[in-house]
Amino acid sequence: MQAKPKTLINIAADYGLVLGALYCITFFGGLYAMRLPWLSFVCLLSAIGVPVTVWIMLKRTWDKSLRTMPFSGMWTEGIVASAFGGILLALATFVYLKWVAPDIMLGALEHQATVWDTAGTEKGHANARALRLMIENGAIPHPSEIALQMVCLVVFSGSILTMILSMLIRVVYKKH
Repeated sequence: MQAKPKTLINIAADYGLVLGALYCITFFGGLYAMRLPWLSFVCLLSAIGVPVTVWIMLKRTWDKSLRTMPFSGMWTEGIVASAFGGILLALATFVYLKWVAPDIMLGALEHQATVWDTAGTEKGHANARALRLMIENGAIPHPSEIALQMVCLVVFSGSILTMILSMLIRVVYKKH
């Protein structure tokens, strides 16, 4: 029995798993980099790994298509991979903020208000008051809002990144 060839969506979903892992490493690495400074290096490496992974993904697709894939196909693959990766990041973020560390946003806002107060400037005190008003009025974003915004950010930035890298791959590796 012959194996059914993968569709563009299947290929993008596979790469979306890799991108989702990189997004999660970047997010959680950045979240805990203040406590464990070596995580900032891990965060940096995973952030650099995103465009490298997208380049490899698009280059493989370009080569498998015998360098005939249209720009729109490559761009679509990147958008779909970013969307799958963003959904994984959003799911991990939601679970983390909702059940694992539900007070992390509150703690971060309180800490930032203290930092603004210690600045000793009029603007610093005003910013600290604004943050404390947010806390008092319950204006802290819900984990689902944060997760949804992360998906939007990842898909938008992934679309731009993929558009640029698709053009570069087509120019650098054009068919001779």
